[in-house]
Amino acid sequence: MPGMPRWFAHTFTAMVLAVTALVAPPAASAEGTPIGNLGQTLRVETANGIVADVTVHDVLASEVPPGWGWNGSPRWRAQGSPWRAPVTITTIKAPNPYAMALAFTFNGVTPYADAYAPKHTDAPNALEAALRNAPPGATVNGDVYWDVYRALVTNVVLTDTKTGEHLAQWNLWQPGAPLP
Repeated sequence: MPGMPRWFAHTFTAMVLAVTALVAPPAASAEGTPIGNLGQTLRVETANGIVADVTVHDVLASEVPPGWGWNGSPRWRAQGSPWRAPVTITTIKAPNPYAMALAFTFNGVTPYADAYAPKHTDAPNALEAALRNAPPGATVNGDVYWDVYRALVTNVVLTDTKTGEHLAQWNLWQPGAPLP
């Protein structure tokens, strides 16, 4: 059987390709996700029935807000500084007035793919407090705070807290421009 090794190699390769095509996870993408620049209003729709117009106005250095707690071990605490993003959200449709407080997470992302999670604060202008009562038709304003300790934020990404779905993205930095 001189042709057996070649036949076996072709069959094995075909089986591996077929299994890979069927089992491979879908490519991570933000297809269909609204992406814009700071100051642009983006329409956000979630699987659980929330529809909102969201605007991230800026990303600014901030004073330490009330209720701020530093991240990390005592050796590395206070290596960064608080930064905030003023956000405006107009609720178009929501199952209840507090749905967006549970569903929305605004992450600050660096050009090196570090993502800063939002910090809970007692600041009177904190967005998470404003979202606790945002029925359809309401417009709320508030700030999202991050402890920025490595590179500066170049993208603000809105994700669904429960599913991790990428809902919207605002870019501060454009490819080809010098990094902040």
